[in-house]
Amino acid sequence: MQRRGKVKVLWVRHNEKISFNRPYTWFILGLRGSGKSSFLEHVAENYLNEGHVVFDLFGSRDGENLAWLRSPYVNDKRILLLRGENVDVNCSFTVMQADKLTLHDLENHDIIISPSPLYLNIDQEFYNAAQLTDLLYKRIHWNRLVYMVVREAANFYYSRLKVSENQILAKSQMIYLIREARHCGLSIGLDSIRYYAIDIDIRNLADYLMLKAQGVLGLIEDLKWLYNYFNPMVVQKMPPKYFIIVSRSGALGLGSFPYPTWHKQEGEDILKSIGIKVEYGEMPKEAEDKGRFKTISDNEHAEIIRLYFEEMLSMHEIAERLKRSSRTVMEHIKGHDAAVERSGFCPACKRVQSQYKNVLIKQERAKIKEAL
Repeated sequence: MQRRGKVKVLWVRHNEKISFNRPYTWFILGLRGSGKSSFLEHVAENYLNEGHVVFDLFGSRDGENLAWLRSPYVNDKRILLLRGENVDVNCSFTVMQADKLTLHDLENHDIIISPSPLYLNIDQEFYNAAQLTDLLYKRIHWNRLVYMVVREAANFYYSRLKVSENQILAKSQMIYLIREARHCGLSIGLDSIRYYAIDIDIRNLADYLMLKAQGVLGLIEDLKWLYNYFNPMVVQKMPPKYFIIVSRSGALGLGSFPYPTWHKQEGEDILKSIGIKVEYGEMPKEAEDKGRFKTISDNEHAEIIRLYFEEMLSMHEIAERLKRSSRTVMEHIKGHDAAVERSGFCPACKRVQSQYKNVLIKQERAKIKEAL
């Protein structure tokens, strides 16, 4: 595979060598269409070329990060797609349910992609994304860096809200991950349209601030000092392949990078282009508190069926283990078999992808007992 060149920078103040063997945090700021995502992808290419892992976690709703599947890297890199629960994906690439990902999988793949079209909805995607970033906390040692791509940094914050008690905790968790990133072997690439959309505590943690075209409004007040070095018209209308770079150490330069030819085009049906077929199931039903009682969730229903068939527990034993009544357990076992006889599957088991969704539990259990 032909490897494209690294980022080129003409330094106008100080001089700095950019290393793609360091867990840097990159913050890219620019208008829509200014080349923010393509720059994040090029940084990713440079990490890949050094033997590190790319984790394209927060994609756009149109599946922009699926374009990796037509990049030159499909020929010699190990690629893993992540999907949400109850989403079936038909393609030639390895696909895994997002909440099943392990640290071992991080080391055994080169490009891991979590595309938005492979989730039932935005809530499911953000919840899984929060679980995946929590997984990165557990990296206390590593052989390779992980470069995490976050397209629109605000999505990072919204995903933390899915697993946090309030906004303050969500923000503090996001700041903590970025602050501790280098200790986890994690490099992060964030992009945003607005400078102030990202908290100052997060902006201050960036090793590199990359400015793309800023449009008619120009630079915000905190960055207007850059006009001492760059023509305002350059800042306003930079072509996508150019950028201004400000390093944490104070170095300042004008850079360029080769546009990834495989990047997703606006309006393109990327699923069709790549040849991926996606089928969406139903979201699993959660338990509801009715005041005097709590309903059975789909996951709990599937666990009742598993305990009854796989562990051969009695209804009374299952009731004691799950803190439910024996009558409730009995009704769910009867309801499961009735659904399988009527439709060929149990809807609750199907929603949580239980292996027993098509099994007549009482009948099959009786056969096992008879054989014993």
